[in-house]
Amino acid sequence: MEKIFLKKNRLDMEYKFESQKAIVCLTFGTIALLGFLGSMLLQQYYLIAGIMGFIVLSFSFIFYKITKKKLDGILIKIENLK
Repeated sequence: MEKIFLKKNRLDMEYKFESQKAIVCLTFGTIALLGFLGSMLLQQYYLIAGIMGFIVLSFSFIFYKITKKKLDGILIKIENLK
């Protein structure tokens, strides 16, 4: 009983950590998207900033997908505890 409780607590902490990483990825993605759209509106002056924003947006989306898979795996592990 105690081992299951300790394992559940550890999985809960892992889930919290991964969800915080997902929030950071979404935040960076939102900021990059706004920067990219802003650079598209101003076209000439901020083209390099727009390209960098698009790269950050792409990486944040990839990291979010990886983190989401980990979160789903942790939830499955928590559900399977008996």
